[in-house]
Amino acid sequence: MGISESQVLTALVVALFPAVLALLLGSALYNT
Repeated sequence: MGISESQVLTALVVALFPAVLALLLGSALYNT
C-alpha cells in the first residue's frame, strides 16, 4: 500500500488528458 503522490498525479494527468483533448477538439469543431 505505497501509493505515492507522484503516482496519483500521473494517474490524474492520464485520466484528464484525453478529456481535455476531447474538449479542445469539440470546441474547435463547433467553432468552424
